[in-house]
Amino acid sequence: MNPSWLLNKNPSGGDQVPEDLSFIGGIPRLPADVPLPSCALCGEPLTFFFQIAFPDGHAWGSRSIALFACTCCADERYLIPEMLEGELAGADIPEGFLTAYQRNFRILPFPTQDGTLRGEYKPKIRFERLLVSPAPSPDAPGNKLGGSPNWLLDDEAPATYASAVPMEFLMQLTDPPRFDLEDEAPPQIRIGLRGKPEPSPHRYYELFIGNRLYFFGTKAGAEPLVYILTQV
Repeated sequence: MNPSWLLNKNPSGGDQVPEDLSFIGGIPRLPADVPLPSCALCGEPLTFFFQIAFPDGHAWGSRSIALFACTCCADERYLIPEMLEGELAGADIPEGFLTAYQRNFRILPFPTQDGTLRGEYKPKIRFERLLVSPAPSPDAPGNKLGGSPNWLLDDEAPATYASAVPMEFLMQLTDPPRFDLEDEAPPQIRIGLRGKPEPSPHRYYELFIGNRLYFFGTKAGAEPLVYILTQV
């Protein structure tokens, strides 16, 4: 079975340093030639939420992913990542889907060694270091990398991308965190009780309205693309 690692906040705390590879908020660590992404719906810069460096032994070992999402607009059609039509378990993801569905969010995969702190980004979410440690078993519950997904509902794992590339389970956030804000960060725009976008009264951001998140990626050797599933 696939090895697995637990993903927890590091209780040691401390300020962000260039050697940090897995963390929430703060300044993203990306290749210098990768543009900071913008929202395709409103045009505003996307907010950096977190990034993960996958350890050796993981299907994506030596790669990282950084996740950005819009906190400046809210559209009830895109509160969570777009889902495939039809049966999800064993599905083939159509070619181009994993690029087109990133309207108000962006997942940036890159070789971990190519990352550098992007000081031009002004943080909105407070930095919190993440601790990656071996899990007791591949099916261990909680936020983790690798292993087997712990589905809340039915198994919805896709099989392939573009009818050719196998999809592999990367990670899950079954206990998604609230992302605490820097003092000067604006509130998140969300859909209010009247069905219209409005500022949140809370001093934290939520990612995909706080749903459980399951990440799948193309098999190593293919173009690195990520599919995000939500369950609630």
